[in-house]
Amino acid sequence: MIHFNSVDQATFLRDYWQKKPLLIRQALPEFITPISAEELAGLSLEDEVESRLVLQHGPNDYQLRRGPFNEEDYRQLPEQNWTLLVQGVDRLIPQVFDLLREFDFIPRWRIDDVMISYATTGGNVGPHYDHYDVFLLQAAGKRKWMLSSQHCNENNYVQNIELRLMAQFPIEEEYILEPGDILYLPPKWGHHGVALDDACMTYSFGYRTYRGQELWDSFGDYLSENQAFKTLYQDPNWQHCAAGEIPNQAWLNAKSLLQSILNDEQALQHWFGRFATQLDQQAHQALPEPLSEEETASLSEFTAALKEAEGMVRDPVCRFAYQRLANNTLALYINGFDWPTDDLADGVIHYLANNTLIDASTLQRWSKQPNVVKALYELWQRQYWTFIEEQAETYGLDDSDELDED
Repeated sequence: MIHFNSVDQATFLRDYWQKKPLLIRQALPEFITPISAEELAGLSLEDEVESRLVLQHGPNDYQLRRGPFNEEDYRQLPEQNWTLLVQGVDRLIPQVFDLLREFDFIPRWRIDDVMISYATTGGNVGPHYDHYDVFLLQAAGKRKWMLSSQHCNENNYVQNIELRLMAQFPIEEEYILEPGDILYLPPKWGHHGVALDDACMTYSFGYRTYRGQELWDSFGDYLSENQAFKTLYQDPNWQHCAAGEIPNQAWLNAKSLLQSILNDEQALQHWFGRFATQLDQQAHQALPEPLSEEETASLSEFTAALKEAEGMVRDPVCRFAYQRLANNTLALYINGFDWPTDDLADGVIHYLANNTLIDASTLQRWSKQPNVVKALYELWQRQYWTFIEEQAETYGLDDSDELDED
């Protein structure tokens, strides 16, 4: 876990999370970025990677370019005042994915992705605010951050720029971050970060944000998909009602009907489990391809592999979560779906959702439990969990992800 230093974890969660910023000096002491600026630029050349370049030509004069880029794009860049941003690096680089463990004091299903930016001296993306929580880890070089709690509203923006920048940005706090420092920002806090050298790299650990409209629409979709909530609306007593009148009791009856489904806690629980683990379009496209019939070993071969394997790793795109239902059973959700548990023990469900690596001793123990083996077999077939590669090769199980146990 990150080192909070000046405050403890409980104080942070109570007093700062979604309330106010916190600068955490040396939250990750002696941090060394696992990806270089050149490697980050290399990712931006790939079609399936979301990347952007932001160039500042003068005050309130910004240019946004969208990737994928090519080598000629970089050769034509000026020496200073530009920033490269690459989204979803945690899905691409195992060492970046591993960094998420440092933030497991917030449930993992809340995380959106890890964006990494590289900037030359003066590089920035302008003063702006976001609607989500974010931990800004200074990974290399130095960056000056300026913060403001004022005018963080949709009417305060610079016109005629594709970036949504704040027109009014009265600076209230300033910090210079060095490698290992983290700045936490809650939603709707204005911030403006400027690179102070040509080595500036910042990791943004961004969390999902949910608007009420999004929740409402998603719940409606869930009810529709499950052919649920077909209760008919009941008219009020029409006595003494004019031909064109909508009496109060009419909309009150509609309210009562809608309230009845909102009081259905079982439906809400199952919907929210699916909602919390659903993948966005880019993540869905990045899911691994299931193994073909030719690539799939038999259940007995898979069981033998479990007994000898060094471990299994979870695909970084996948979202696992669980919750306890009213009947005291655990429900498991994976990538936006209810997942059959087949009487799996609570401890197994906890382990699958709380961890991204299954160690060898656990696999050996589970290999003696047929229902656990069957569950792992299906997850392996879908490549949601894969063997650490050297053991997979021993049994002819072709897992392509080069991930190391740590």
